[in-house]
Amino acid sequence: MSQALIKLMLVEDQQLVREALKGLLALSDEIAIVGEAGDGAEALDMIAAQGLEQTPDIVLSDMRMPRLDGLGLIRALAARGLNIPVVLLTTFDDAGIFDEAVRSGARGFLLKAISPDTLLQSLREVMNGGTALRPSLTARMERPVAAAERSFVATEQPDPLSPKELQVLRLVASGRSNTEIAALLGNSEGVIKNHCSSVFSKMGVRDRTQAVLRAIDLGWI
Repeated sequence: MSQALIKLMLVEDQQLVREALKGLLALSDEIAIVGEAGDGAEALDMIAAQGLEQTPDIVLSDMRMPRLDGLGLIRALAARGLNIPVVLLTTFDDAGIFDEAVRSGARGFLLKAISPDTLLQSLREVMNGGTALRPSLTARMERPVAAAERSFVATEQPDPLSPKELQVLRLVASGRSNTEIAALLGNSEGVIKNHCSSVFSKMGVRDRTQAVLRAIDLGWI
């Protein structure tokens, strides 16, 4: 058996899916699973705790997860200066989500319905410095994440959030839109927008991404 070439971390909140992916990837002697996490926040903690020898070459992550989703994980890694490529897996082929993934710096965007051979080939391409995206949009992937998404200035100790604001913040971190949050909590979208504005103000941040990153640093999510 040849030496494993790709150190991979799996990030997936559904254990059955994660186990299936792990079993599939274990069939290839090119892959070494060096970590598993149930969401982006757990993945960040694991990467920070791992030694250099176990730092993953690639993170294979689900798009939608609790606490911190795939896009949030990409931005959090970038904000911490960790140049680890992330390949996102998603159930639906949504152009809007694809565009957001590209802008965030995803090195891959794949449907969960792809074949095992396609998944392995995509990981090889990313490992070799390429991307696993639609060819017509690959050039957009090469642009760096905007500086505003990488760093921010926040208050040392933010004002405490109300229980409702903290609930909204955690739903934001899971990747849900204001419309989705409003439906889940039984509020109007305007009320949710007001909660988000209050959260940003208290935390000293400008947008959703910065709020999530700051909340992770504070241990709120």
